[in-house]
Amino acid sequence: MQTRLPNLNLFLTFEVAAQLLSFKQAAEALHVTPSAVSQQIQQLENAIGKPLFLRHNRSLELTDDGEQLLTLIHPHLNGLRRATATVRGNQSSQLRVSVMPPVANRVLLPNMAGFHQAHPDVELLVETSLSNANLLSEGIDIAIRFGQPPWPGLNHEKLSDVMIQVITPVGYARQYGFPQNLKAMAQIPLIHMAERPGAWKRFFDQLGLPVSEGTAYKVDDYPAAIQAAETLGAALALYPIEQPLVDAGRVEAPFPPVGPLDEAIYAVYPKNRDLPAGGRAFIDWIQSALSAFDSRTTLTSD
Repeated sequence: MQTRLPNLNLFLTFEVAAQLLSFKQAAEALHVTPSAVSQQIQQLENAIGKPLFLRHNRSLELTDDGEQLLTLIHPHLNGLRRATATVRGNQSSQLRVSVMPPVANRVLLPNMAGFHQAHPDVELLVETSLSNANLLSEGIDIAIRFGQPPWPGLNHEKLSDVMIQVITPVGYARQYGFPQNLKAMAQIPLIHMAERPGAWKRFFDQLGLPVSEGTAYKVDDYPAAIQAAETLGAALALYPIEQPLVDAGRVEAPFPPVGPLDEAIYAVYPKNRDLPAGGRAFIDWIQSALSAFDSRTTLTSD
């Protein structure tokens, strides 16, 4: 007598919920309601006859049986995904990536023709965004992001360390006596980012400098801060990503970079599916491009 299998959708819902350890986040990833996720997990638990999650007030935890089930179903679900991609044929060569704007603007887009020449069979679709794309629901294959792992439900591969570099309008070094007069940093106008409100305080604390008395300009995000540094005041830039602005004479970098930071640049992709065709080639290529970029800027700044 054959054992009747639960509906495949129940396993797919369980997989996402188990990786995120949140019914609410799983619901967002699957475009359903949290109650629908909860009901499907309950149906699967009833069909198996064992609890798969320990439900705490504000969190979830996999039971031993839940851990075992996640491990056992993963290769089979991935097999179904691979089979579907194979039958679709040429569509599998399309690679959709989400890239943080600094890396896209300074590293990826200027060298994209080189990737195409090396991998003409991969159709690369690039989306740029400062916010972290939801790779479990938005159809993104790989994201290049800045931060600290882990990210629920995602594998991560470190691509490059990052340091912080102060950039200022041209002429500030002469006007304020940089780099010798470090204390003058407390007097110059500063560009503050709404998304990282404590960045300047962290920088000043690390250098043992007093609280800034200069004009504070506030912008919403990192690209706006970098643009404002050409005319308004000092901004905190990612090194070596923004070094081309210094090399082009659009801004000054009066001090050596500080770091590396705890955060870094990572490639991330969903745990619940294999990298698509071209995915490994893209990650290796962007890592190589970042390494070469770092080497060029280091040689230029020496």
